[in-house]
Amino acid sequence: MPENNGSNGMTQKEMLLLVLEGQDKINQRIDELHEKVNTKISKTELSGTVLAVSALVVIIQSVM
Repeated sequence: MPENNGSNGMTQKEMLLLVLEGQDKINQRIDELHEKVNTKISKTELSGTVLAVSALVVIIQSVM
């Protein structure tokens, strides 16, 4: 007869499997969020791009 953990009627093994399943879901969600963050442009990258384009426009205008 399996040992029940408290009044929920689940064995320790069943509870552990549920915890591990939940941990897998959390890890998967973290991976998805990490991919999203890596695909977005950062403020620093955006500022650098705007600065580079602005400098290029100024150089072109000064040559003409």
